[in-house]
Amino acid sequence: MEDETLVKKARSRVLRYLTYRARSIKEVADYLEQKGFNGNVANLVIEEMKKYGYLDDHKFASDFVNARKMSGFGCKRVRFELQMKGVDKEIIEEQISEIFDSGEDLFRISELLARREPHNGQIDRRWLNRQAGFLKRRGFQDDLILKSLKNYDLSQ
Repeated sequence: MEDETLVKKARSRVLRYLTYRARSIKEVADYLEQKGFNGNVANLVIEEMKKYGYLDDHKFASDFVNARKMSGFGCKRVRFELQMKGVDKEIIEEQISEIFDSGEDLFRISELLARREPHNGQIDRRWLNRQAGFLKRRGFQDDLILKSLKNYDLSQ
C-alpha cells in the first residue's frame, strides 16, 4: 500500500517536471533520487513514462540537437551538453551525424561572424582571436573556424 502511494507521488512529480521541458532518462532518475524516492519506485515510474512515450532519449536528443543547432551552436558543444544530460554516446553520435553538416556549419559561422564585424570595419588580429574564441566556445570544430577566419584579409 505504501509503495503504491510512493509510486503515485513520484509519477505526479515526474509529470510536473516534464511539463517544463523534455528531459533525458538520466535527468528524471536524478530528479527522483534528489526528491528522496528509492531506486525501485524510480525505475517503475521511469519505465511507465517510457511506455507512454513521455521519456525517449532518441527523441530528446534529436530535438535538443536541432534546437541547439538553430541557436547557433556547434556539434562539439552539443555533444558535451548531451553527455552532461546522461544521453548514451551512441545516440548522441547518431543524432549529431544526422543533423550536423560541415558545409552548413561553415555557412552558420560566416553568418555569426558577419553579425559580429566591427562597426568601423577595422578587422585586426585581436578581433580575429576574439572571434576564434567565441566560435570555439560555441562548439564549432577548429578546422571550420580556421577556414572561416582565413577569409578575412588583414592587409587593409
